Amino acid sequence: MSNLKNNFAVVIGINQYENNIPELKTAVNNAKQIAKILENEHKYQVLLLTEKQATYIELRNLLASLQQQILPLSDGKKIQLDKDDRLLFYFAGHGIGLNADDGVERPEGLLVPQDANLNENKNLLSMQLLHDTLVSLHSRHLLIIFDCCFAGSFRWTGKSRHARPKRQIVRERYERYLKGNAKQVITSTAHDEKATDQSRFGKRDEIEINGHSPFAQLLLDGLKGQADLTQDGVITTYELYSYLQSELVNNPTPTKQTPLVFTLAGHDIGDYIFWLASFDLDKLPKAIALDKNTNPYRGLKSFEKENEELFFGRNQLIKNLAEIVETHPLTVVLGSSGSGKSSLVKAGLVPYLEKPENVTHPWNILLPLRLGNSPFKALDNLLKKRQGLPLTQLTQPPQPPQQKILQAGAMIALSVKKTIKIWVG
Repeated sequence: MSNLKNNFAVVIGINQYENNIPELKTAVNNAKQIAKILENEHKYQVLLLTEKQATYIELRNLLASLQQQILPLSDGKKIQLDKDDRLLFYFAGHGIGLNADDGVERPEGLLVPQDANLNENKNLLSMQLLHDTLVSLHSRHLLIIFDCCFAGSFRWTGKSRHARPKRQIVRERYERYLKGNAKQVITSTAHDEKATDQSRFGKRDEIEINGHSPFAQLLLDGLKGQADLTQDGVITTYELYSYLQSELVNNPTPTKQTPLVFTLAGHDIGDYIFWLASFDLDKLPKAIALDKNTNPYRGLKSFEKENEELFFGRNQLIKNLAEIVETHPLTVVLGSSGSGKSSLVKAGLVPYLEKPENVTHPWNILLPLRLGNSPFKALDNLLKKRQGLPLTQLTQPPQPPQQKILQAGAMIALSVKKTIKIWVG
């Protein structure tokens, strides 16, 4: 299936703490079920540590072994990690963000072992130490998942980048994901947020506890296949994050949780992925052969309507422009040469207005044109191609038409009850 050899996981869950630290209800069950699905459905060898197996000494001994590239498993075996092995690290328990509420730029994150003492700040595990240990592993693919309070503090331990947007995997991209280095992290909360221990999905006044935290329940569902957003039998890290993030938003928890995804030093073109039973390598489509029509790099040419799928990064700007066009009689798009004015209108605004869910009334969109030396003649020639539209309404005060009309890229657009003009220059 890949040039990756073995799947390993370290899964930690702590409910019962010493030294008057509040008890958790779901962390151990979260860890056990995550370990179970990784073992049974994704063929991982798992080191599961719960309760007194997750004391400060036990966790420090684990990190010392990992620093030697050795992973002790639950059955007593000790594995020498290889560069083609994969490692997943999962922690469910208490977390602390020092100075998280003070507006400091890089709050310090700490994990709370089973025997920690918060009054004396003893036996706390530094996220920085954990980060330094894990990123030093020879394993090319690493995924860290935290379900604890202030989990997002981990992002300040190393380099962070934006995640790639989800997109269908083609054969060539899939092979790059496997060959490249993947050092990725998913957290259940931002650096200044607390994690919800018990799941209360649905109405806020319902008490429906299913034995998992909201984040862990979604993580389990995602690994079972719900996170395969592109339906290709492969779950990428970003797909998994997208699923977690959208579902937590749609099912509010008692406390606000903002999942994060980011990468660490050493990450390049790889992606940590999960294979489902439905995955078939032969069914992955091959990348489209590039020619002058399919090349996504347009050079000095503007993006056209047919290039909509290649026109990225302007979603909010497109929505803002559409709102202005809907409510203003004249819209002028101005900017320096090559700044993307025509692309914004032709590959952004036009396709947006053609989607019924985006507008209150349908639009009749004319083809873009260059006005040349005789703007009205050019427009007249364009309108001659459309039946049922009187040519005289452009040389006299316009009469209210019965449908919206957008002239993109040039000059005129007519809406119900009023005239809307768009000028791109």
